Amino acid sequence: MFSDSAELTHLLIRTLRAHHTRMHAAHQSLGIHPGQAPVFFILSSHEGLNQKELAEKMHIKPATLTVMLTRLEQSGFVERFSDPSDQRVWRIRLTPEGREISRRVQDAVKEIDTLTFGNFSEEEKGEFRHLMEKMYGNLRE
Repeated sequence: MFSDSAELTHLLIRTLRAHHTRMHAAHQSLGIHPGQAPVFFILSSHEGLNQKELAEKMHIKPATLTVMLTRLEQSGFVERFSDPSDQRVWRIRLTPEGREISRRVQDAVKEIDTLTFGNFSEEEKGEFRHLMEKMYGNLRE
């Protein structure tokens, strides 16, 4: 039989996999890769970032973002435009199609959040947040 901590780890892994599966299916139904979703979230509220700024907000390398943006641009979801004050800098924004996908991604996340936390009280959500932050802090040290 598992020890208490091993059992908790197993439960955490199962829960994360189930959540990931739901999110992956939602993103696939919208025609995007799950790794692209943060681009939509960030650009919907910070339109006009340059690639370096967007990569920093996503906690990824600019080179990784280049590939992602190229695919999103080919799909018609984002566009790059030159900075009016510095022609050497390219900024990124969502296209109208990208804004629509962004709205749909946000709706899907809300739906999954409701499914995930729908029967949690506000107190339980607060405690869960606290415990998750504590775990994250333990793993970062």
